[in-house]
Amino acid sequence: MPYKTINVNPDTYERFVYYKHANMTFDDVLNEMMNKISEEEFYSHILDEHREEVRKMKEGDYLTEDELDGFLDSEDE
Repeated sequence: MPYKTINVNPDTYERFVYYKHANMTFDDVLNEMMNKISEEEFYSHILDEHREEVRKMKEGDYLTEDELDGFLDSEDE
């Protein structure tokens, strides 16, 4: 059976390991998680988050490009 590699950051991997138990593979863990929430529920949640971000932007809660540049420049110092 062919396998695919997915990249995760070390913190995510450490969290992921705690979900694995007994003889479970990481594939088993992922499938178990995906069985708990449908694609529709998942994307509905993502869509709700995007709607909230758009609402905030419409209310003026965002950084301008100049503010962002200033913020990024200050982090480099």
